[in-house]
Amino acid sequence: MNQTERVLILGAGINGVAIARELLLNGIPVCMIDQGDLSQGATSKSSRLVHGGLRYLEYGDFSLVKESVHERGILLDLAPHFVKPLRFAIPLAHRATGVMSSGLRFLSGFRVPGAHWLTTRFSFSSERGMYLVDMGLTMYDWFASKGKLPRHSVHDAGEPGLPDINRQKFRWLACYSDAQMRFPERFVVALLHDCQKIARQKGLDFELLTYHRLSLKNRNAQLNSLRHPDIHHELFVPKVIINASGACGDLTLQQVDVSSPRLMGGTKGSHIITFNQSLRDALGEQAIYSEASDGRLVFILPFGNCTLIGTTDVRVEGNPLDVTASPEELDYLVGMVNMVFPQVKLTHDDINLHYSGVRPLPYQPEGKAASISRDHSIQEFEGPSGWIVTLVGGKLTSWRAFAENVTDRILKKLGKSYHSESKTRLIPGAEHYPLTPDILKAEQERLAEKFQLSLVSIQTLWELQGTMIEEILESIPEFSPELLPGTNIPRQYVLWTIRNEWVETIGDLVERRLMLIFDETLPASTLQALADCLVETGKLDAAEIPTSIDEYKQHLAKYYGKAVS
Repeated sequence: MNQTERVLILGAGINGVAIARELLLNGIPVCMIDQGDLSQGATSKSSRLVHGGLRYLEYGDFSLVKESVHERGILLDLAPHFVKPLRFAIPLAHRATGVMSSGLRFLSGFRVPGAHWLTTRFSFSSERGMYLVDMGLTMYDWFASKGKLPRHSVHDAGEPGLPDINRQKFRWLACYSDAQMRFPERFVVALLHDCQKIARQKGLDFELLTYHRLSLKNRNAQLNSLRHPDIHHELFVPKVIINASGACGDLTLQQVDVSSPRLMGGTKGSHIITFNQSLRDALGEQAIYSEASDGRLVFILPFGNCTLIGTTDVRVEGNPLDVTASPEELDYLVGMVNMVFPQVKLTHDDINLHYSGVRPLPYQPEGKAASISRDHSIQEFEGPSGWIVTLVGGKLTSWRAFAENVTDRILKKLGKSYHSESKTRLIPGAEHYPLTPDILKAEQERLAEKFQLSLVSIQTLWELQGTMIEEILESIPEFSPELLPGTNIPRQYVLWTIRNEWVETIGDLVERRLMLIFDETLPASTLQALADCLVETGKLDAAEIPTSIDEYKQHLAKYYGKAVS
């Protein structure tokens, strides 16, 4: 396939990768670049949920809820190794409050004249009561009526099997179903493996270049390596450039000298992770979706053996990749936990790490941040630089539907017809997935015996690769069960990852391939061993190890508040 027939995608987050996959399925060659690593933006900084958007009902975003609930069902079927059902509980203190304020939010969402003025002019109780929540959940169940998840139910606080919430404040719990994607970073890698497979099967070009920047010269695309300036790629003229750089979309257009009105007005969302065992015990295996004092709804989520709490919604300016969680946001999230679970007495010292990202939302200069639409759209520009399509919005839940819409638009303009396979195509690692927990455990025990690894090691690898892990370990010559220091991961698997999953740095491994960032401790010996693996695979010079490790420790402290032990 001639290089000039390729589509160029800027940004290797979930939306960019999803579009690459759709294009390849439709016979279009693709080149992708990212100025950083895969999933480095909003994809890895989200609340890690696949949900229908219960809150969107208040703003009249019915089409978005319908789409999201539908996509949630598809993902539960196609990616059982990454997407798991999760039951949520909403603590409620009153029966009938919040109807007026919720109604005004509903009217404001439909842009009814005067609705926004009323919300600011009068002070109504914003706290959502049981009747209002029950009505919303009934509607939510209706949107998900074709799904397999249990319908909502309302319980008295203190009932057995429910989170042990503050019964001095809350009288009921309204429970409903959604889903969790614990490692969207790994999900993106799986999609990229599928892109490679599709390209091989169809005889198409597919290239992914991380840590690269685009220069445009009269429609000619020049791709420049940011890590190896001496590497030069051949110029080519892409059929279309898809700007999938998320909240950085405006900055990307500026870099390639494309004049455009402001498109992005993202808001910052921060999260914390704690290994506080009292909180984990009080939460159990259900999640909490509770209303804070400012009316914003906050998640308290089971996350393996720890707890994930988020998120905030703060307007920000500047480079979206430079945001960090502020002390005020950390106070807000800790205070939220203590309101729901006062017996835990969570403090800042209990925070193991925090992270913050910017949502790729459309620019909306006025109104509350929470009222900005979470729907997705595209903006097109045609000029001296060619045809450029910029993605605005997009969610972890609706990536596939967004990719369908974008691909359909592109193919129509290229005079081609679109067909969809992604609704039924399994995500790599879901093939022959065990149907029950007992069968899953038996399969993992079989693999542990076969490769002379502990069950914990196999379970760790399973979370990263699903059913692909057997094929991967079998492909490693003279596989050894020797573990990477401080982890349950075989060292030879780390080497395989570097060679096969677009790894360039220590951070790529810790944050977005091996998911070690979410371990309770991150020993210095682990960073040293990862650096040694990068040297062995030619990604790092031995002389650069001390500097690389020191710089990465500073990065962890600044962006995650994570200490190396």
